[in-house]
Parts: sequence; structure tokens; C-alpha cells
Amino acid sequence: MDCWSVLHLHDDAEARDIKRAYARLLKTFRPDEDAEGFQRLREAYEQALAIARWRLENAEPADDEDIAVATTSSAFAALALDATLAKTPAQDVAAFEFAPVSPAAPQAFTPPEKDDVRRVEPLAADAFVDAQAIETQAALQLLEDLTPDNLDERWNQAQQHSCAKAFERLLLQLCFEHPHLRGPVLNWAVEQLGWLGPWQEVLMNDHQRDRLAESLMADYRNALQTLLESQSEREFLNVLKRYSAQPWLQVFDRREQWQQTLLHLLNDTEWSVPLFDRIGQLFGWDHNKGLHPQPDWLWDTLIERCDQESFYDNLRAKAESDRTWATDVQAAHLLINPLKPLQQKKIIDGFGQNEWQACHDLSEKLTWRFPELLARLPYADVFYWRRFLPRPIAAETWVWVWTAIALALFLQTLPSQQKTAMNLVFMPMLFACVPVWFFRFALSWWVVLTSYVIVPDLWLTEWLIPRKWNPDTRWLVIRHGVPQGVMVLLFSLLLGPLGALTYVGTLLIGLVHKRRIGSLDTELSQRRPWLTALHWARFSPLQLLFLVVMTAITAASRLGFSLSQLMPG
Repeated sequence: MDCWSVLHLHDDAEARDIKRAYARLLKTFRPDEDAEGFQRLREAYEQALAIARWRLENAEPADDEDIAVATTSSAFAALALDATLAKTPAQDVAAFEFAPVSPAAPQAFTPPEKDDVRRVEPLAADAFVDAQAIETQAALQLLEDLTPDNLDERWNQAQQHSCAKAFERLLLQLCFEHPHLRGPVLNWAVEQLGWLGPWQEVLMNDHQRDRLAESLMADYRNALQTLLESQSEREFLNVLKRYSAQPWLQVFDRREQWQQTLLHLLNDTEWSVPLFDRIGQLFGWDHNKGLHPQPDWLWDTLIERCDQESFYDNLRAKAESDRTWATDVQAAHLLINPLKPLQQKKIIDGFGQNEWQACHDLSEKLTWRFPELLARLPYADVFYWRRFLPRPIAAETWVWVWTAIALALFLQTLPSQQKTAMNLVFMPMLFACVPVWFFRFALSWWVVLTSYVIVPDLWLTEWLIPRKWNPDTRWLVIRHGVPQGVMVLLFSLLLGPLGALTYVGTLLIGLVHKRRIGSLDTELSQRRPWLTALHWARFSPLQLLFLVVMTAITAASRLGFSLSQLMPG
């Protein structure tokens, strides 16, 4: 079956007839209902249109020299025949009987004299020009003081004065000469006169058609964007259906362009997932089947937004749910609802391992899967709940405490008379285990006790410590400050002010100066924390330098040297 049979046209049809037939058949062969039939129709349309354009481009132009001529005698003979026929009453041609005529022998052609040649002029040409000028003049008068409100009235007047075609041509010209009137005039002409569609009567070239189509789509986009920004989704859907049902948007290329415009609009505005689903149903979009407009990256972005909005709506539903025994509901309550510290503590008091894990999973998903949702949450830090979590003390911490106490005991025993290896090395290392064991036992209870005063502890911490120094409230005044105060008191008792200064200075330098000496294998550190606790990669170079200098000064002081003797000059 050839392309003309598919389109139900003769093989000499023009491009305009081909487009009309294609638009008419699109109502039967829809891509979402009959994909195979639509593909045949599309191929036939493109083939027929290519043939028509080739025929138009390769048509032989008329020869200006071929001018019809007539002799004077033939002209007079024709006039005489017309006069005779005018005087003769009308008769039936079949009533005449004609005698048989034998064909005469052909006579030699005698060219006419030069004076007898007359140019045949079109009759009534001046009258046609005058009528067209009068029609144009009447249409121009109707265009004076034209506004979007009186377009219907002026069009009716143009039809009454028989200048509708001239009025329509001038409207098209007006769209390009006066851009501020293009929008309302074009919208009216598309709805009332069928512009840009297969049945438009006014002639326009491809450039004009494309410019008007782009301008009209931009107006449609702005109107739809205004409705989305005002959250009028129901009205948005009704207007979108009305726009998309217009004949000029049923053409395949225009429909594809219109859907691409919608994708960009949805990418730039806020909307709900049900609205996106309704739009997809209107145009037959299906992500699983790959039926969607181009480009692919923009479509994937919108699908990702749908997943994000669906996740957030589900999270909001959990946060408002009464199923407070479910772990995911408790995590949603903690992260979505704005709660005061007392309310947070009330939820967290009953937390176990499963509840903490649910909070961790939800925070991880929000941080890495849907980071755009963080701006909607009441808390900038989705891991804020960790400050309520009873954090166990790392194993390497006890190695540091034991080493510091052993070093302090070593410096304390320097002035003794018996400077043996047993007294200077082994005894401090052995006695340092006693306070470490005591601290481990005491802190196990201290963590439990401070959980009851976590709310005032948080308030006191935020009031005393600037946010930039403690952004995630990792360190608390009561929970962590009191044990550190006990350590400072211990070193003061062992070594005096120099011991307290050494401990506080080393601790602060480690917190402030983030640079470390080399790097440490994470897997080895987790498997052997007791062996890697004193690795140099855990310390700042300034921290080690300060510790060495203060240890030397403390040792000299313990051996009887005054600070004034150690200073030059």
C-alpha cells in the first residue's frame, strides 16, 4: 500500500491537503492506542510531503515569452458568434441534425501580418485590483483602535462588510509589527479562526508559523506557571486539557514540542505527585515502557523528584501517625516534627537498639539519597539525636589515660633517692592501672546518671559554648566536662600547676589543630585499638611538641631547677 492510499488522497495532492489528511487521520491512529498504525501513518505522511515539496521545487516556470495572440479576423469572428448566440433563443443541442462533413485537406498555414497581431489582456483586471483595494481599506479601518476586548466585534463587522480575508491577513501582519498585541490576537485567532491548524485559511510561511507557535507556547507556559505558583492544581489541569486539545497541537511535531515545554515547566516549579500522574495519563506517559518526551536527563530528573516527594509525603504521614510503637514512626516523629528538648527526651527514653538503628537509617537516607529535603526539616542536622545517644568510651581512650597517669607518676618519683628501674618505670606503670580501673567503673554509672539531666545539660552547653566551636553539640558541659575536671584535678595533685597545664594544653591543641602525622590503617585501628592507640598518626605535631617541652620543664622542676634558671638571660 503506497503513501497516497494510506492518506486517502490522489497522487497529485498538494502539501496543504496532505497535512489536512494527516491531522484528520491522527484522531483514528493514536500512538497510545495503535502504535503500528500510527507508525504507518507517520511514514506515509513524511513520504507524501517529501514528494509534494519535490514536485513544487522542480516545477517548470511559465515562459514569459509565451504570450497568447489572436488575429484581428479571428477576434471579430468570435465577437460575431457571441452576438449571434445572444440573439438566438436557447435550444436543445440534441435537437439539431448535422449533415455529415467530410474532412477537408489541410491548408498551408499563413502567418498573420504584423499589424494584425494583438496581445490578449486579462479582462476586468482593474476592477479586481480596485475591489481588493477597497476590501483592504475597509479592513484597515476595522483595525483602528483594535483591542483584545473588541476582536469579536471587529471580526463580525469584517464579515458583514465582505472584507474578512483582508482583515485576517492584516491581523497576521499586526502580530509581527506590534508584539504587544501578538499574544491576545494570536490566542483569539487560534480559537476562532483555526490559525496554525490544518484548516487555517490565511497564508503564512514556515518562518511565520514557527514564530507564532513558539510565541503561543510561551504564553501557554506562563499561564500554566502562574497557576502552579498559586497552587491551583485543579484549574491548572483543566487549562492544560483545553490547551492540549487544540487542533494545532494535534500535529505530531507540535505535540512533541508542547510536551517538551511542559517538562521544562515542571522542572522549574513546585507540584504534587498526583498532579504529575494526571499529566502523565493525559499524554500517555509511561516510565516503565519508555514512553515519555525528550530529553532523557530532564525526564529522569522529574522522576527523581517524584520519588523524593513520595518519600517525603510518606514520611509526613508517619510523623502524624498514632502508631508510636513502630520504630520507623518513632524515627519520623523525631526528625520531622519540631519538638522541644523535653519532648525529644520523652521519645528517646524508651529507645533500644532497633529504634536507634531506625533513626540512623532515616538520617542516612535523607543525607545521601534526598539531600534537597533537608531544607524542609526543622533541624539542619539530621543526626542531632546522637547527642542523646549514650556513647561508649573508645578503647584507645583508656590507653591514653593510662599513659598520661603513668607519665605523671614517673615525673613524680624523679626526686626519690632510689632511682631504680622498678621505682621509675614499672611501679608507675603498675599503679596507673588503679585510677584507670576506677574511672572505667565510675564513668559507666556516670553516663547513666547524666542521661537524666540531658535537657539541662544541652541548655547549659548551648549557653556556654559557641555554636561554631561545638556545631553538632558533640561535647556536653556536664556529661564530658565533669570527667575532664576530675582529670585536671588528678594531674594537679600529682604534678601541681605544671601537670594541669600540660594536660589541658595537650587536650586543647588536639581539638583545635586538625593536622596529623601521617595516616593510620582504619581496619587495623578497629581490630587492634589497644596497639594503635599511641600511634603518631593520632596526634598533631604541635601536640607532641608541646607535650615534650612541658614534660622536660616538669622534669627539671621536679629535679630542683627553678623556671628562672631554665630561661636564658
